[in-house]
Amino acid sequence: MTDLLKTLPPVPDEIIEAAKDGRLVLFVGAGASMMVGMPSWGGLAGAALNSLVENGCINYSELEQLKKLDPKKQLSIADFISQEKGTPLDLRQHLKARWSSSIYPNINSIKATCVTTNYDHELSPQPLEDASEKETKASVVRKSGVENLQAADLKVPGTVIHLHGDMDNPDTMIVTTRDYLAHYDEIKVQHFLSELFRDFVVVFIGYGLEETEILEHILRRSGVKDNDNERQRFLLQPFFKNEQSLYERLKVYHQKSFGVHLIGYARDEKDYRQLEDVIEQWALKLNVRPPSLVDDIDMMDRILNDE
Repeated sequence: MTDLLKTLPPVPDEIIEAAKDGRLVLFVGAGASMMVGMPSWGGLAGAALNSLVENGCINYSELEQLKKLDPKKQLSIADFISQEKGTPLDLRQHLKARWSSSIYPNINSIKATCVTTNYDHELSPQPLEDASEKETKASVVRKSGVENLQAADLKVPGTVIHLHGDMDNPDTMIVTTRDYLAHYDEIKVQHFLSELFRDFVVVFIGYGLEETEILEHILRRSGVKDNDNERQRFLLQPFFKNEQSLYERLKVYHQKSFGVHLIGYARDEKDYRQLEDVIEQWALKLNVRPPSLVDDIDMMDRILNDE
């Protein structure tokens, strides 16, 4: 049966139930930050290269040549040049919201545990035990750096886990290709991802087709396998209605390759900002509750046995 693209796709029952059971994790990518005016990976790489021009580290001829490379290579080379010239590459100056959007207030209102590959701090869900009408970013529990990756934190709704590091801790930021590969070779990172995708229902938000490589690498390193009896991984992704055939092909690809269930939505009316409406509607349906004590004991036993 063909799953026709809608502007507001319904929330799958598995996600609603996972929220009630304390097993929902929102995995947030750069597409969400772009809604508030932050750069894409390509935009961040371009900004880094432009800063090298401004500082006299490279000329415009070199800039044009480097811009032909993919963003990951651009960032890596920009980092190497900045170190060679003794000019720090400060990416944090580009990680500022430039306009308002409902995307983060609605994601934060769900109060689920969040994992993100973004460096910025727009994710700020209020912990359940301190829930109030007004969100306070200072109260958010953030974790970054390999040494701080703990599967137990996934059981604490409202926690934000920065998988690639966060802007307030520059040493934890994964920037170069070398950093990226070394990060995912870490046993602790692989164990964390394995626990995440095995025990929780995960919804990927803000990962477009251009970020497929990052997403696929994360899923591969986690060792996830498809489970025909339970749908645990979902990916929200925009399409034009005339891309129905492509959507159907990609649904099969994600399912067979990674056990990820693709949920497409039509972007014809609002383009990428349609995601704002989707998340607003979903947030009304999701009621996150703390995980049960039985589940906590079961997870602790498994963690202790793994050590």
